[in-house]
Amino acid sequence: MNILLVEPDFPYPTKSKHKANEVHKNFVPIGLLKLGRYHKSLGDKVKLVRGKKTKEELKFTPDKILITSLFTYWSQYVWDTVAYYRNLFPKAKICIGGIYVTLHHKTKEFQRLAKQYRVQVNVGLNLKAEKYLPDYSLLNGKIEYHAIHAMRGCIRRCKFCGTWRLEPKMTYKNTKEIINEIKKIGKNKVIFYDNNFLANPNAKEILQNLPNLKINGKPVMFESQSGFDGRLLEKDPKLAFLLKKARFQNVRIAWDNSVNDAPSIKRQIDHLVKAGYPPKDISIFILYNFVVPYEGIIKKIEYCKRWGVQINDCRYRPLDSIVDNYKPYMSSQENGNYYIYKESGWSDAKIRDIRRRVREHNIGTRYGFPYSKKQEKWSTIHRLYKFFGLGRPPKFKQIEKSNLLKKRVKLMNMAKNIFEKKGKVLNTLISLKTILKGLPAKKINKKLEEFILKFSELKN
Repeated sequence: MNILLVEPDFPYPTKSKHKANEVHKNFVPIGLLKLGRYHKSLGDKVKLVRGKKTKEELKFTPDKILITSLFTYWSQYVWDTVAYYRNLFPKAKICIGGIYVTLHHKTKEFQRLAKQYRVQVNVGLNLKAEKYLPDYSLLNGKIEYHAIHAMRGCIRRCKFCGTWRLEPKMTYKNTKEIINEIKKIGKNKVIFYDNNFLANPNAKEILQNLPNLKINGKPVMFESQSGFDGRLLEKDPKLAFLLKKARFQNVRIAWDNSVNDAPSIKRQIDHLVKAGYPPKDISIFILYNFVVPYEGIIKKIEYCKRWGVQINDCRYRPLDSIVDNYKPYMSSQENGNYYIYKESGWSDAKIRDIRRRVREHNIGTRYGFPYSKKQEKWSTIHRLYKFFGLGRPPKFKQIEKSNLLKKRVKLMNMAKNIFEKKGKVLNTLISLKTILKGLPAKKINKKLEEFILKFSELKN
């Protein structure tokens, strides 16, 4: 059979769109990659695409089309994609699965649309595909990391979270399975997609065996996409030292509940700091627009400033929400465009104020308080230099006084915009980064100009 795997053209943030393998780490369609390897094992021909492709672009007539879903509030992107491919290939079987499908398949509107477009539904994990490793060859460009699950399910039952509904049965991999999988994939960056990695009864043994793991003679670096359950760290502080020794980066813990949990959160941070993580390298997930009111979130931000840690702000959207039209760059929006938890006194103005405060807090934490607009400009420049692998940029005062450096920042912005608009040049990005790293500072501008000229048709 010919199997077409489709990831709808979800509205990922600009910072992550087209860059899953270079910058952003959260949106590789891991389920589709496992399905791809599974179907290849059956002898099927497999092709993976993102969004709506014409027959000319596909050069492929599918017998079956598998379409994934993600957040419930992006449901319209799923149905738009279903409608498009149903019209394009009226005889093909279409099956949809993923988060939105699993959480909403019993609703009347879902069932009406499923009947209208003649689609089959896969609820929860596809257990046949779950046994297979992701097939990264289906993606365009080089993927530098491996996304892995050491467990499924979660020991918690948080009201705002769908994990325990999506994965009601808890399953675990042991140390041998984890090590063998990492070696087989052969990548030096590994991201655990577990929703609660430390809840795995094998977690401590796994961590004890990661420090000596090498791929191609180089150590493997690790990260946990969903962060760590700080309550488990507090219960067993040795876990913090094991995480550090195992080379886990971008460490995050969550502060979802009451402000009164501050002493507990502080102890969790202290355990990580004692293990060797600088406070500014630790991030705290803070859920807002939910039960904790605006004033409580302000207090949480004040605590985080006192502790010197960064914040990952998470705006609450209910699991039954199928639309979210929040526009982050608007000064205000009318009620009804997106979900606001009014029961706790939240409003559009308060939500936007929290986002502003968190942004200024993080910039101040990284570069020193008091926060200023110049810090924000330098923060943007810092991200540019990091994007191109050029390390830490000169100080902002140096850039302001140098026409050469100001022009370089302008050229880097132009080149970065090309990459963001055209994901097809990702391999070129990797090559350009390698070239820039080896160039004298004076020649960097010229090389950037050459690149922009070469790809100007893509930019236009």
